[in-house]
Order: sequence, then structure tokens, then C-alpha cells
Amino acid sequence: MDTKVLPKLSIITVSFNSEAFIETTIKSVVSQTYSNIEYILIDGSSTDKTVEIIKRYEDNIFSWVSEQDKSMYDAINKGLSKCTGEYIWILNSDDYLPHIHTVTDIMKIITKQPNKLGFYGNTFISDSKKIKLRRTFQVNRKELLLSKHCSFIPHPALIVSSDSLKNLPKYDIGFKYASDYDYILNLLKIGELKFINLPFSVFRRHPDSITSSGKIDSERLEILHKHLYFRYSKLERYFYFVSRWFWYKIINLF
Repeated sequence: MDTKVLPKLSIITVSFNSEAFIETTIKSVVSQTYSNIEYILIDGSSTDKTVEIIKRYEDNIFSWVSEQDKSMYDAINKGLSKCTGEYIWILNSDDYLPHIHTVTDIMKIITKQPNKLGFYGNTFISDSKKIKLRRTFQVNRKELLLSKHCSFIPHPALIVSSDSLKNLPKYDIGFKYASDYDYILNLLKIGELKFINLPFSVFRRHPDSITSSGKIDSERLEILHKHLYFRYSKLERYFYFVSRWFWYKIINLF
């Protein structure tokens, strides 16, 4: 890839008391072979060693701040306001990039298939016992909405074009745990996200993660109402839910 024409990729990590995981996250970004990464860290006034860890790598970080925020999504919005890249990726402080060529491999495809909206891919799911690839596939807004989850377009495996932000509301901080689902549904109102069949990130599943806590469930119902899920017939909801989840389970059997 010609280094003179590499699109700039802004990667945002938000954190709060993330000392157990954030060093792995940071190292996975700053060790990338792709040379045009703008790394932004927004910390919510951590009281553990998170800031100390960030300072070890500040020479490789474009911008970082540690200050109080209203929520994780408020911190993401702060990060978005600092981005100058052509593409933007939110990488949580307990997730990381799987290998040093991850960004290079993804950006090779993006530069050959430019899309005004963005791209998404597969993720590895990691827990204390194992790590397993979770594959997804090309879906549209209707399929994602009627699936009632964000699993088919995983937030840690989503890269959006900065152009898309001009026509898109920021993350709704009224949702503390599931605003990414709302955000992606809003994104898909504008157009299509392209699927890239590569692993983008490693998603850690641990007892303190939002996904494991069960806090997402009540907010997800609010989001379904907001995006008019119940305007679809029961038959249509059932058909898309079963067919899409069946296929997701099939491609992830092995």
C-alpha cells in the first residue's frame, strides 16, 4: 500500500478504572504496522492505575485526557469531537486488536472498496477459558432491528467514515449501556455498512463487562420501541429473528 495515500484512521478508546486490561488495548494499537493511526484516549477520571498506564505510552498517543464524564457514551462523543481521521473506530478499554497487521489488512480492503458510511467485520470472543472467532455476515437495517441485538454488526468491529458523522446524531447519552445499538440503527438509516470477512478485534467477556452484567436488556427494549420494531407484523418479526439467528449459529458452529 502506498504510504503517501494511506487514509488516516482515528481509534478512540474510552476508559474508567481499566487497569486490568487497558495496557493490552493500548499496546495492540501502538504496535500496528499501519502508519497513519491517530490514537485518542478519553478517561473518566480513573482512581486506579489507568492514568499511570496511559502516561507510559503518551508519546504514541495523539490526544488523551482524564476528566469526569456522564457515561461511556459521553466519553465516546468527546473522542469523536477530537478525531481528524477519514475513518473512525471505537475500541473499548477491555478489548484489543488481534495482531500487529490487523489495521493494515482491513485498510487494504477499505481503500479498494470505499464506502461513504463504513465497514464492519468479525470478532474474537475471549473469556478466562478460551478465545473463539465469532463470524457475522452482510445485514441491512431491517435485519439488525428484527434480530433485537447488535451481534450481527459488533460495535468493537465497526469502522465508520468521518463523512457519515455529518448526517448522524452523536451517541445518545440517555442510554448508558446500549447506545451503540441505537447508534448503528441510526447509521443504517443513511445507507449500507459493508461487511469485511476479517477479524477486527478481540472482545473480552468478563464479570465486570456491560455485556455480562445484564444491564443492556431493559435499554434494548426502549431502543426497539424508538426504532419502531413493533410496527412490523409478528410474522415478519419472527421470520427475520429466527432465520438470521439460525444462520449466525450455523456459521459459528466450528
